[in-house]
Amino acid sequence: MAAKIKLQRIGTKNKPFYRVVIQDESATPSSNVVEVLGQYDSGKEPSLFNVNKEKTLAWIKKGAKPTDRVRILLGKAGILPPVDLAALPKRKKKGEAPVAETAAPAEAGPVAPKEQAQA
Repeated sequence: MAAKIKLQRIGTKNKPFYRVVIQDESATPSSNVVEVLGQYDSGKEPSLFNVNKEKTLAWIKKGAKPTDRVRILLGKAGILPPVDLAALPKRKKKGEAPVAETAAPAEAGPVAPKEQAQA
């Protein structure tokens, strides 16, 4: 079993509230959890993030991997080293096409076909 430290949404419509939980990596978000580590409420100002530090560190030592969002929150809480947000790759929006860098071709005269160039 590969364990993940995830956020599990338990809030109502338009009022999200999350639990910080240990779940199997391949489990669906609403499936059984192994252990509840804490809670996260992004709706409050400042946001509420309470986790049991000892349990969290024990699970990380056992090999549990936090998701990206949980990793950022654990860094802000001082449980893990802070994450440099500027170094993280930016996510693409759903309808956004990948940005292709096109180099402008070097300006040269018309290209002659090979047959004419050899003659």
